[in-house]
Amino acid sequence: MSIVAPENLFPLPLTAFERFMLADESSDYPMVFYLQVRLKGVVDRDVMKLAVDDAFSRHPLLCCRVKKTWRGGYWIWAGDQVSEFDWDCDHWMQQEPWRQAIDLTSGIGLRVWGEQHSDHAIITMQFHHACCDGIGAAQFLEDVAIAYAWHYAKSVDQTVDLPELRPINLQLLKTRGNSDGRRVAHVSGSIFYRTYIVMKYTIRYLCQEKLPFLARSTMRQNDLQTGLGLTTIKLTRAETRGLREAAKKYNASINDLLVRELMLLSHHWNAQVVKPRRRFLSFRPQTMCVLVPTSLRGPLDAELPACNVVSYVFMARAVALMNRPDELLCTVRDEMQLVHQYQAGWLFVQAIEAMQRLPGMLRLIMLKTQNSCMSTTVLSHMGNLLNGISSRLPREGRSIQMGNLVVEDIAGIPPIRQGTSVAFSTVLVNGCLAVSIRCCAKRFSSADTLELLNTFADRLKSTASDSLVGSESPMARVNI
Repeated sequence: MSIVAPENLFPLPLTAFERFMLADESSDYPMVFYLQVRLKGVVDRDVMKLAVDDAFSRHPLLCCRVKKTWRGGYWIWAGDQVSEFDWDCDHWMQQEPWRQAIDLTSGIGLRVWGEQHSDHAIITMQFHHACCDGIGAAQFLEDVAIAYAWHYAKSVDQTVDLPELRPINLQLLKTRGNSDGRRVAHVSGSIFYRTYIVMKYTIRYLCQEKLPFLARSTMRQNDLQTGLGLTTIKLTRAETRGLREAAKKYNASINDLLVRELMLLSHHWNAQVVKPRRRFLSFRPQTMCVLVPTSLRGPLDAELPACNVVSYVFMARAVALMNRPDELLCTVRDEMQLVHQYQAGWLFVQAIEAMQRLPGMLRLIMLKTQNSCMSTTVLSHMGNLLNGISSRLPREGRSIQMGNLVVEDIAGIPPIRQGTSVAFSTVLVNGCLAVSIRCCAKRFSSADTLELLNTFADRLKSTASDSLVGSESPMARVNI
């Protein structure tokens, strides 16, 4: 099946955030993220190819490359470069695609490789972040799953009641970077007050010193990371329920709680690696900072194909606050409520747009900050990522039936950066919270990566356990 270019769509100008994604990467730290799916059974590769082709035809940005121009660049059609899954394990282990950047000027922004075992398969998808965000990747995965179920049923003359693919409007890609039609709340008050609010958070961020996760000084040769380095641990349903209860006691969300726990983890980890020293005459307060991606989609985006409609929120807190975890959680809760109320993610996009109006300004800032720490770590909480699939396909017990396959697990991880060399993601699978980590292979050994993940999981389990022992009253709102 050939993938046909959509009519009246390309060339498609890059959005401000897409240009930022291209500027904020290097060959050593490509702006790519991953989804990894474990399937029980043996994949019918012919059926899978048909399913993937169907998904590609519905999400054209994944079939494009970038043509750069002095005005910023365009997406242009490159459907002839769409390749099949690489099922040759020896080949992709030798090629190591996770160590190779995706050059969007010469190829498309999605690579897929798979490993088939006797009773299960593991499929890994590598997305360039300029092409789509995690929600877009989930859309692509949902289409693959439903199309596979349809094609498999047809191949074995099986009569089953399967859902249709969701409606898609490709023309909505033309307005993917606009705030029009999306929920964009504005700070009330005079223009002076609104300017004060924006400047307050901008100056606060720029004046802070973000502390990175510290790596141990030596790394044994036999403990270097191999492969993708995506490691996952899963909490039980009871432990996950305990986390919800812990957050509920403070009128917080589970995402707020995870941000708090990551700040505490980074602080305690760094204290174990290097003994803290007193600082004199320092004008930049030290903070632990968690970068939280936030979706900018609105109600009118239900038929929007996979693309990048996301922004960043930087949750930074003073090191001194790490000794007051209850207060820390409340400050995170209150700021995240403001973020949702005022759609504060747009502020970051608007700042990028302002920089891009001055030729060369964005690139200059990227060069100045490429070795700096933008945030201590990244947390991408994907929630019930499989809801779109599980609610529409048949179930086998708690697992999703996908033709002759069963979806057993899913994991994902956001990009890592020069100064942000540890990234976390969480996803709810069958009521259990799965926590994933990926660390920079140049700075963290496989043992350190596993220790970090286990330590974080232990913190979450302890918090969940404590929440089930007694009940506390939510703390009052605090200033942030």
